[in-house]
Amino acid sequence: MMIETSKDVLFVVLAFCALWLTIFLSWLLYYLIALLRDTETVVKQVKGVVEKVDSLQHAVHDKFERSAASLTLIASTVKELVVWGIQERSKTRSVKAPAKKK
Repeated sequence: MMIETSKDVLFVVLAFCALWLTIFLSWLLYYLIALLRDTETVVKQVKGVVEKVDSLQHAVHDKFERSAASLTLIASTVKELVVWGIQERSKTRSVKAPAKKK
């Protein structure tokens, strides 16, 4: 192959340009695909963490609901014991109280 005219030089330069453009676009496509793959991995990890946090939040909420029900029962029992203790104390004080002298 001989380069005889300026048209032949143009075609050779255009061929090299097309080659370098193809190489550049292939390189760019490779890195875009790698970036998307990494992004997908990060998104999956974030979804996993969000699901774990959500399940933890539901578990804590359920524990608080159960403990609130238990605390209500305990509080009402303590209240009844305190009222009973006050009543018993007032009964024993009225029985043991000495008569006042006039």
